[in-house]
Amino acid sequence: MEWRMALLSGCPPFPMETVVERTSAQPDVPWPQSIKEFEALIDAMQHRLVQFAFCRLHSREDAEDAVQDVLVQAYRDREKHRAVANAVPFLFRMVANRSTDVLRRRKHEGGRLEDCAGELAASGEGAQEAAAAAQRQRRIEDSLQRLPRRQSEAIRLRVYGELPFEAVAQAMGCSVPTVKSRFRYGIQKLRRVLKRQGGER
Repeated sequence: MEWRMALLSGCPPFPMETVVERTSAQPDVPWPQSIKEFEALIDAMQHRLVQFAFCRLHSREDAEDAVQDVLVQAYRDREKHRAVANAVPFLFRMVANRSTDVLRRRKHEGGRLEDCAGELAASGEGAQEAAAAAQRQRRIEDSLQRLPRRQSEAIRLRVYGELPFEAVAQAMGCSVPTVKSRFRYGIQKLRRVLKRQGGER
């Protein structure tokens, strides 16, 4: 998304009010009722879930492991979750919780933040561009961690997860107006933090 990339670089291409109101009308995805449906859901969602986890963990390996753990758990508990009305925000919430567990474990173990520049360089980007991208992403994530938890979570789900506000609200267990408010105020605070750090141009 053009607005997503611009947001991450600190300069939205149009007023933030437009971003806040820009929602993608997506139908609810009921919890899969068969193995075939579950496999189809994984095929459709796995990349987005890994991307979301990666933005929290800064490690492709840890992100893939976290999502794998979530999908295995979701499959094992598929009968228990049959009544879930929309599987998409439910899975994002599971990945968010799992990512938090990983970060807590890292902190307990003394902290480890894997350098993702090498991974980006290996994917075809130049080493210098990869290092700059990694540094920019870390600065944004460090700034997000300074925000109130619910505001930063709304931003991650909306921007990294690319979820419409309705799905973010379901994932966070609150109303759509509340999510929009948290997102709006969180973005305002994030931009101020980045500006103080020289992140906005």
